[in-house]
Amino acid sequence: MSSPPPTPGRQDSAPHDWIVGRRRADCLATAAGVRTWAVTVNCHRRLRGPYTGVGTMLRTIVPQAMSRSPELVAAHLVAILCAAPELEELIGSPPGTLTEHAPPGERTRWYSRLRTRRISHHLVDFLNDLARESETGSLALCFDTVDEADHTDQEFLAIALRRTDPALVRLGVASEAPDGSDLLPELLDALGSRTTQTQAPHLPADELGSITDAGDHSGDHSNGYSDHSDYADHDDEALLRAFIDSDGITDRPEETLAYYRARKADPQAVAALHRARAAELEARGEVSLTLGAILYHVRHGAERLYDAWPAYVQAEKYCMDVGFYRAQLELLDEMELILRDAPEDHDRGKDHHVYIRRGQVLALLDRQEEAMASYISGLADTRVPREAMALHYYLGMLYTRFQRPEHKDHTVAKAHLNTSVALASQIPEPDDRAFFTVFMGNGLALAEVHLGRLQQALELVDAGLARLDRELGDARHRLHRSVLRANRAQVLMGLKRHQEALEDFNELVRIDPFYNEYYFERGNARYQSGDLDGAMTDYDEALALGPMFPELFHNRGEAKSANGDIEAAIQEFRHALELEPDTLESRIALSSLLLETGAEREAIELIGDGLGLHPEDARLLCLLGQATMAIDDTDRALDALDRAVAADGELYQALAVRAALHYEHGRFDDAVADLDRALAVAGDDPDLLFNRGYAQEAAGRLAEAVEDYTRALELPGADSETLISRRLECRAQLSVD
Repeated sequence: MSSPPPTPGRQDSAPHDWIVGRRRADCLATAAGVRTWAVTVNCHRRLRGPYTGVGTMLRTIVPQAMSRSPELVAAHLVAILCAAPELEELIGSPPGTLTEHAPPGERTRWYSRLRTRRISHHLVDFLNDLARESETGSLALCFDTVDEADHTDQEFLAIALRRTDPALVRLGVASEAPDGSDLLPELLDALGSRTTQTQAPHLPADELGSITDAGDHSGDHSNGYSDHSDYADHDDEALLRAFIDSDGITDRPEETLAYYRARKADPQAVAALHRARAAELEARGEVSLTLGAILYHVRHGAERLYDAWPAYVQAEKYCMDVGFYRAQLELLDEMELILRDAPEDHDRGKDHHVYIRRGQVLALLDRQEEAMASYISGLADTRVPREAMALHYYLGMLYTRFQRPEHKDHTVAKAHLNTSVALASQIPEPDDRAFFTVFMGNGLALAEVHLGRLQQALELVDAGLARLDRELGDARHRLHRSVLRANRAQVLMGLKRHQEALEDFNELVRIDPFYNEYYFERGNARYQSGDLDGAMTDYDEALALGPMFPELFHNRGEAKSANGDIEAAIQEFRHALELEPDTLESRIALSSLLLETGAEREAIELIGDGLGLHPEDARLLCLLGQATMAIDDTDRALDALDRAVAADGELYQALAVRAALHYEHGRFDDAVADLDRALAVAGDDPDLLFNRGYAQEAAGRLAEAVEDYTRALELPGADSETLISRRLECRAQLSVD
């Protein structure tokens, strides 16, 4: 289970540490003087690519954690192995999903770009729990060379700085003096608000000593520096080998100069040293090395650049499979350069691979315009039907799924997807023709859903499932069949055929029992069907399987709120916000419940933080109006409600609340005017009609009040007793008059 959440936006009194210096050695020396760190790790992405620092930290602390708290390690297995796959032999592997077990060529489902955030949240919970169970009750972890870290390490540190109490898990972050270009904005924000910065003095070389840190990636020297005794004589061969052994990350100028002198004098000898180092690292059989140092040495040791292609393909595929998309994009850039060195008769499918993969990754990273440019370049460069089929499919998915709402065009999407279906139908091999036609048809079904043509979408998915069963048997493309079934379940929910949808979700959970998103989706279906207990059971199972995501806690909060457990719902919404403070729906839900329970001042603070993230959001402003009304801050309430209505003139709730404020201050005509607008948007609503009738009555327009009360009585959910009483009172006054 996850750690108890702090209050969103909480700042601890004792900050983490940020050490800034000119060189890594300076930072390490200063960090050692700041406090004693249990682990110090180098985050330079050239060593192991994604999660270089986090993975090294885990390889250091997990063996001890495994001996003391194996159940804690087991609860975070997926996240630990994502960052440190080498630990599988020690801690075991989780039961796989259909995605992970899909044979080569059958992978049709990719992780969300948010997966690494989910992994980071899980790892933060692991560290918090591990610190609580440790002998000292705390952990102190230092991450250096963060300015050269991969996105995954920086993302983890940004989240960890925000979500850890320094009294429990103390973090040190060391980097060169930043201008902001090498650090993620999120990390810079966290460093600015959650750390004390210490400037590392620049130390002379003879004062650096032998600086080491735990958990080195290589096992021979831990920090990119070598303590060669013959440095004093500036032996170029020793300096060259030190540079190679550092995997090119040393910041000792004498080592770097020796390397470039040697490469100019005898490039073949230097290339041989790179090849030897690559072989040494490959012999360790550690996956993460293939994403960093091995690639570096293979590239620089290759007789021609094109010889490095297989190593890059292997690394790029791994990154795609596990969701390391930003690292994958960097690899694809390198692969494009490698192809420029390819012989004229090389396999052109490799160029197509780069076009397709770059487009896929850019789309997953929400960079749609660049993705489209990659796909269009691919279409302009190919006359191969299968390549054109794939490119039209991905262009269709851009228009119907990935584009921002204002740029989506489902008709254009259908044009591309129909083309992809047509090209698939011409594939000569029967099995491939069946699979690709169904695959492209599934994309077409999504466009039909977005066009509101649910029945047509259902027919496409049903036909696809039937064709795969008929022509390919039971064993092949099991993953894609599960995707089709999941899509059918969603379409059935849209058609209000809830029982049939639940039958599909039940089958999905049966065939892919360790994929937590199916439990999440079935929980949503059960919630929509009114089965709140069933929904909570599924949400609990999804959480247990991990990794976690804020939508899971939000939906748990909605289910608990609907079940009347308001305090438990509040805790769920708090946890969703603790994970991701910009989760707008959870902030709105939590603020609403705080208002319901009389915690107006806490709600005002929460809403204020939300408006800092989502300026002029109409729903937040409406809630601010309600909260400030409750504490009699009338001017602030009116300003918030005016801004809410200006931001969204169809938010009838804001009009209704402003009408109540007008009523309280005797502005009955203004109240009626706001309720007129609210009813024009919402349609006949018994509460709005009652409120307008009450305002009409206060303004002395009794006949209009009677009319509103009468209309309200005709609607379901009306408070009949109160409406009849008010109508009788008005009629009595009218008869007297």
